Amino acid sequence: MEQSKINRWVEVSFQRDLVHGDKNVEVPIGQRHRHRVTFSVRVNVHHADREIEYFALRKFCMQLWPGDTHQVGDASLEAIAERMLSQLVAEYPNRNWELRVLEDAENGAVIQYADAA
Repeated sequence: MEQSKINRWVEVSFQRDLVHGDKNVEVPIGQRHRHRVTFSVRVNVHHADREIEYFALRKFCMQLWPGDTHQVGDASLEAIAERMLSQLVAEYPNRNWELRVLEDAENGAVIQYADAA
């Protein structure tokens, strides 16, 4: 098998409660609601020998959202993923990324970013 043809990724996930009010949904002004949000982070690696340790990546991601519940105002899931992505790219540069942010394991956003050298 030709090694140069293999795309390798590592993936981690974790959950947090996010409290927000969506400006695009007809709810009384100021009404906030909570979602259990699942974050899934995929990043490419260049070889099959633990180039990025899963536990270290997961720990870094979880430290971006310390604790369990976060107030996010009217931020969209896409905006939340982009904020997180900027910190991941700074920590692990020259990679390709895919982030999924799902509300209540049903609906959500997916963003991809190509930063590989």
